[in-house]
Amino acid sequence: MLKRNLLPIITSLFLLGASLIIGKNAEDSLIRDLIIISAIAVDIKDENFLVTFQAINAPSVKDSASEKLGFILYQESGRTITEALQNIHKSFSRYLFMDDLEVILISEELAKKRGIEDVLNYLFLEQTISSNTMLFVSKEVSAYDILAMFTPFQKVSSKRIVDTIENIKDYSSFAIPVYPNRVKNFLLNYPVVNNVIPYISVAGDVQEGLKKQNIESYQPKSKMEINGMSYFKKDRLMDFLSTEESQNLIFLMDNVREGAVEANCPEGPGYFSYHLKKAKTKYKVNWKGKTPEVSINIKTNGRITESNCSTNFEHPNMEIFRAQIKKQLEASITSLIQKSQEESLDYVGFGKEIYLSSPSNWRKIEANWDNIFPNTPFDINVDVSVTRSGDATSLD
Repeated sequence: MLKRNLLPIITSLFLLGASLIIGKNAEDSLIRDLIIISAIAVDIKDENFLVTFQAINAPSVKDSASEKLGFILYQESGRTITEALQNIHKSFSRYLFMDDLEVILISEELAKKRGIEDVLNYLFLEQTISSNTMLFVSKEVSAYDILAMFTPFQKVSSKRIVDTIENIKDYSSFAIPVYPNRVKNFLLNYPVVNNVIPYISVAGDVQEGLKKQNIESYQPKSKMEINGMSYFKKDRLMDFLSTEESQNLIFLMDNVREGAVEANCPEGPGYFSYHLKKAKTKYKVNWKGKTPEVSINIKTNGRITESNCSTNFEHPNMEIFRAQIKKQLEASITSLIQKSQEESLDYVGFGKEIYLSSPSNWRKIEANWDNIFPNTPFDINVDVSVTRSGDATSLD
């Protein structure tokens, strides 16, 4: 009886062990036959594309304690991205596996001089590239330099970029991930919508960031930063928004999840912090003849997390703080809208809201929207709720 019971158990354990060994060997064999591409950087050189492919060094990434590099860069130029890819294929025999591609980084120079439509067309025609690939623009440095940087915590710079933008989206709300499908769709529907894409810059000495010593000190001399959103006219990059402007834009896009607003003390010098937990933006478009008027209503919910103001939070002072947050948010968001109107670039999304309110009326003004937008009347109301706060105040 005992032998009969042990036999199926031993057989199952043997099969399980064999499958694990076979699976591990198959995985290692697959990795040896492929080069896994995690990111692509696209620059411009002599009117040609200068394309950099970031390949994951799989054995090093698996062993976090390894001294080996987490990635390898391959760079070639071509009249098209595909030609650059074919030139890279001349150097090795392994297949470029791009199903796990996470990041496409386009240089500021390319996005301003030539636009991004050619890059987008490549992304759509290349069937192996996932629609979940994130799109970024580099600011003041080449796209290559961003990918080549040594970054703390992650051995692969593209992984750090993805983790950073996800963290900002969830907890800071001054940038959001943008995907090729959205960008292409917006290009096809211009001027109803204009594209905004997160940008990456480098704080510190770029050349120091390209050395391994950059991550061997307690405080790296150079680091990449996602500071906000860039804005476009059709497929051409126009400029970059500051972190505060980008947060205001995210308010208008109704994409705020969580974040912080720094406000002046209601009485006397100093500042306090309002931590957002919820925010909701709604639009209402009223038509006066052929002229649209846009009303923006934003509701926020949060708490005061820090204050060096002399005023305490006791009743009725909390109403003073609430009014100060409301005043500051309304002023800063209004300033962003006015900036976009002065530039005649509707990246704040008025065209989209007007179209959604009345497609038939939008069709009547669409052809002249670039001239109508700068003079479109708007009003904004922010309803601020403060759920709780600490009781500390600054000492005199």
